[in-house]
Amino acid sequence: MKAKLFKYLGLPCALVMLGNTPSLADTVSGTIRDYHLNGGVTERGVCLQMNPTSPTVDGWICLWKDNGLYKEVTDLLLNAYSSGKTCSVTWTTYRGGLAVIDYVHCYN
Repeated sequence: MKAKLFKYLGLPCALVMLGNTPSLADTVSGTIRDYHLNGGVTERGVCLQMNPTSPTVDGWICLWKDNGLYKEVTDLLLNAYSSGKTCSVTWTTYRGGLAVIDYVHCYN
């Protein structure tokens, strides 16, 4: 009886627990070595490669235009790239195989 109960309740309980698990954020800190823009991808803004390389697909992290601070983050990243500032870039999700920038902190 206990085995049947586990069979019917175990999977739904496991799914509920996994569904309530928060996303794991990942962060890379360093300087921006590549600031890439591609007008062919209309909903995406700048994509970056950092030094040291981020643990993402080919090291790319991208800012999408639906980010609530899109203009401000774009300006911050361009300024940091131009002046060689150090930035911490955090992402929690991927879109189109590329890490999506959630927030950025630059200093120096």
